[in-house]
Amino acid sequence: MTQVAVLSTDDRLVEALRSAGLKAARVGSDELAASTRGPDAPQVVVLDVRGRDHLPPAFAAFRREHPDAGAVLVVSSLDPKIMLEGMRAGVSECVAEPVTAKALDEAVRRVITNAVPEPAGQVFAFVGAKGGVGASTLAVNTAAGLHRLSRSPVLLVDLHIGHGDDAVFLGVEPRFSVLDAFENVQRIDESFFAGLVEKTDAGVHLLAAPNRPRPGGIETRRARALIDAASQHYRLAVLDVPRSDMLMLDSLDAATTIVVVTTQEIASLRNAARVAEMLRQRYGAAKVKVVINRFHRDATIAHEDVERVIGGEVKHTLPSDYRVALEALNNGRPVVLDKESRLAAAFLAFARDLAGIVKERSERSSSVLARLAWRRA
Repeated sequence: MTQVAVLSTDDRLVEALRSAGLKAARVGSDELAASTRGPDAPQVVVLDVRGRDHLPPAFAAFRREHPDAGAVLVVSSLDPKIMLEGMRAGVSECVAEPVTAKALDEAVRRVITNAVPEPAGQVFAFVGAKGGVGASTLAVNTAAGLHRLSRSPVLLVDLHIGHGDDAVFLGVEPRFSVLDAFENVQRIDESFFAGLVEKTDAGVHLLAAPNRPRPGGIETRRARALIDAASQHYRLAVLDVPRSDMLMLDSLDAATTIVVVTTQEIASLRNAARVAEMLRQRYGAAKVKVVINRFHRDATIAHEDVERVIGGEVKHTLPSDYRVALEALNNGRPVVLDKESRLAAAFLAFARDLAGIVKERSERSSSVLARLAWRRA
């Protein structure tokens, strides 16, 4: 694939880009204008307009077919007329004489980076209908389950400032907390995440809650910036969100799915209905799911009763197993890592469905180590 098409009679421009490791080729006006969409279409066009007072007409034809392609102007001087014409045509970078290989390379790479952004990872936010319904348990086990399925590190962010327990579930004592991320949100990149998270035996990278609350709460813009960064630097991320913090609940734009966790108790269901409806109005019904934790088939309030109260389908139910859950908490080891547990199997199935992980069995083998294929939910 040609990354860069160079409309110029100066072969030195092509040589400079190739020496910098870019796939570049010189094209003529007719070839550029006739370029069609497809895998061989250039990502960036370098337009050499030195000695000209306008852009070549072929570029306008190219832009009609390739509106997302970037463009770099090479000019003799920063002439206001041609600069304005370039801006109107979608040119975002300009290199003036003397043209150096370094300046040209940097301009083209900036355009490629902006034109082809990294795909965002999936972010799953968990919100409990009320205290004690097991939202943190589900968040932690979903994160550990996603790692077990994908073998990729999974970020878990405990947003319960001052009273989060995700570190206890994972059996770690983090050195840093999510407050350190909020206070330095402008510096967040891959290396910054690596320095803040606590890497656990469960394959979960934990950004833990602090031991003490922060006076005044967290600004929405900081929360959004952190969640956006999580989606850019992790393929899979899980958020443990406090239901009582409206600023946090208003910061979930980057979330792929928001999971409201309830039980078959009247108080939980009433709160779940309110929280789910609020989140549907804010983020759209398609993004919000409700799950029943500690589900009992013979409970007074049946599955269909829950759906009637919630006002929508409840696809997932997680069975109740207090002894197994308590033992896992005390040992600091998520239930989902226990391959023999019925509760672990339910957590794993939920994580698989949530992330859209499709397990494909080989025609010659029914092994549980079947190949995993990924699709976007």
